[in-house]
Amino acid sequence: MSKASAIIIGGIVFLFGACVSDSNVDPLSELTKNQAQKQIQKSDIQISDEEFYALVQSIPSPLQAAAIMEGIGIPFDEGVVQNTEKADSYSGWFSQATNMGIYGADMGYANVYGEVKQSLDYVGSIRTLADKLKVGQFFDIATIRDLAQKSDDVDALTNASQMNFQKMNDYLQKQNRGKVSVAMILGGWVEGLYLTATVADNNADSDVLREIVAEQKLALESISLLLNLYASDEHFASFATSFQLLEAAFEGIEMIYHEGEITQYEDENGNLIVEDSSTTEIVVTQEDVSAIQQEISAIRQQLINSK
Repeated sequence: MSKASAIIIGGIVFLFGACVSDSNVDPLSELTKNQAQKQIQKSDIQISDEEFYALVQSIPSPLQAAAIMEGIGIPFDEGVVQNTEKADSYSGWFSQATNMGIYGADMGYANVYGEVKQSLDYVGSIRTLADKLKVGQFFDIATIRDLAQKSDDVDALTNASQMNFQKMNDYLQKQNRGKVSVAMILGGWVEGLYLTATVADNNADSDVLREIVAEQKLALESISLLLNLYASDEHFASFATSFQLLEAAFEGIEMIYHEGEITQYEDENGNLIVEDSSTTEIVVTQEDVSAIQQEISAIRQQLINSK
């Protein structure tokens, strides 16, 4: 997987430990009958595991955007992240899952900037929601603490997110609870775009930040496909309605492909190297960024204020 792509908690960037509990207790038995009825649902569109993970990996990682922001000297903004104290207030599975994704993206953002204390504050909130969703057995506090010290190793954070999200998603899919993991992905993606668009809107002189926001246009089709997997669910249907407004805000952005030459040669070790000089020109205005920030902010508010 490329550096620019990851499982979102968005990568999903919330980091579950590699060690899964050996308990033989079926977490589904711990859900109330009402909770189970709401969470268990086969997807409306059947796709293979390979297709699903390819779809998720096509979504840009919030970690990479945060790394770019930190690299160009944009300071960490504590005012844009979610309040960790709200975790206890989420009682419905959709609010728990999406806000788990939101907290994960915020934790990744804090990690990249070396804000270890704030990053670890999110650990408690994520653990609270993980336990509510009965996926706490995937959560390894020791791994989280270790990775929180590695703010300069985006690849390590990304890879940990990818591997452990896949374990958790496979587990949920077997229980027909796949929409829980999809909701986590949506929450992480929303927060990642919100953070990037807000920072870009506050730094109107940065061409780099505008382009990071514009590149999210490439992820819209993947997000739309994820929503279609559970289109019959009321939560996903409501999200899809708001998502259409966000799609409209991206319409003014142009991606112009300029075809170049493809050259091949062997390196000193005899490996075949292929280089493509093609480029993509991104046409995006600050007005586009502001419109996107407004729409993603509205979606985020719906998620963090849900019950």
